Amino acid sequence: MRSSSLALLFAAAAIGLTDGAPRAAAQPKDGVVEETFRTADGVELYGKFSPSTNKTVAARSAPVVVLMYEPGLGNDLKKGDWGALTKKLNEEGYHVYQFDWRGHGKSTDIKDPDRFWLKSLYLNGTQANGAPNAYIKGGPGKPLKDKLSIKEVTNATKFFPAYAMDLAAVRYQLDTKNDNGDLNTSSIYLVGVGDTAGLGLAWLTMEWKRPAVKPGDNQLAIAGAAGAARYDFIGQELRGDFDEAGQDYAGAVWLSASRPASMPSTVMKTWVSKTTFAPQLRNNTPMLYLYGDKDAKGKADAAFYFNEVLVADPKKGSTLAPLKQTFVRGLEGGGADRGLKLLGNNAVKAEDTILKFLKEVQKERQRTASKQRKYENSYGVNLYYFGLR
Repeated sequence: MRSSSLALLFAAAAIGLTDGAPRAAAQPKDGVVEETFRTADGVELYGKFSPSTNKTVAARSAPVVVLMYEPGLGNDLKKGDWGALTKKLNEEGYHVYQFDWRGHGKSTDIKDPDRFWLKSLYLNGTQANGAPNAYIKGGPGKPLKDKLSIKEVTNATKFFPAYAMDLAAVRYQLDTKNDNGDLNTSSIYLVGVGDTAGLGLAWLTMEWKRPAVKPGDNQLAIAGAAGAARYDFIGQELRGDFDEAGQDYAGAVWLSASRPASMPSTVMKTWVSKTTFAPQLRNNTPMLYLYGDKDAKGKADAAFYFNEVLVADPKKGSTLAPLKQTFVRGLEGGGADRGLKLLGNNAVKAEDTILKFLKEVQKERQRTASKQRKYENSYGVNLYYFGLR
């Protein structure tokens, strides 16, 4: 990691940006692929893949940026001005992937109702003790319900952890494209809004508990002998000689990061501190927390992630080293605007700030070779394992 270069780049509170060119507000249409893919619990998600338009970067070696809007009533991937950011990323050689969360936008079909309602992987085989599906109005019913709308969720807070299943499916979909030569999942970047900062942190933690490449039979035999199950769900202890999927996440940017009500501070802190979870996350995934320069809540929540979760600037005497590749910054001109309102604003230039950060990180990742992932299905998530109840 070129931490010294990143530190210099973001040393000042205000980053000098000189690109004054007009920015397109429309989503680029050329080459965009709309598709559907399925979660481990049977929900069909809608996704949109915007390929790099930079001809000097081979498609199979180009990194991918996953854009995440905040789940919630009235939200979908069409809301907000993602177009300017997508266009800039594509021009610089990044693929971009967007998707609708379960129950949002075009992700409303339950293609496997039996699995969704009766054989959920949320708790490794049981729907007991308040699994997220218990908060969907109407329940399974007879016949089994085959539609899902965020409007029917009776407790959005307790349902929130279920979106981790969507992120697991997104990773599988990207790995499928990787194996087809469409992109390189050895370098994945995340750009999210609001509560996706906590959800994204959970996703990163989960990926450090999963092999990056589907284990072969010999590896599984060795792992099984050591007491580990087959890796069709997480979390479980990794047993055997595996590279963790968490290594593939090159960096993350969070706009107006907030703290999900369903993810207690004490739980999030354990993800990057306990050896049973993902202490490697802290040093391996550079992060940038951005907020409007007059947004007091955004500033406070970013400080929480920076100081309390990642402990990026540890106190004297700590055994942790300071992080020189993770930053908290107020966007000059952003005022009290939050989240997606910071995009598409020529005065704020949030897109330029994001791109500068990603480009600096990517200098150290550009030679990271693609590898065949070989997974055949999306994996399930045992939410209780990660303290998400």
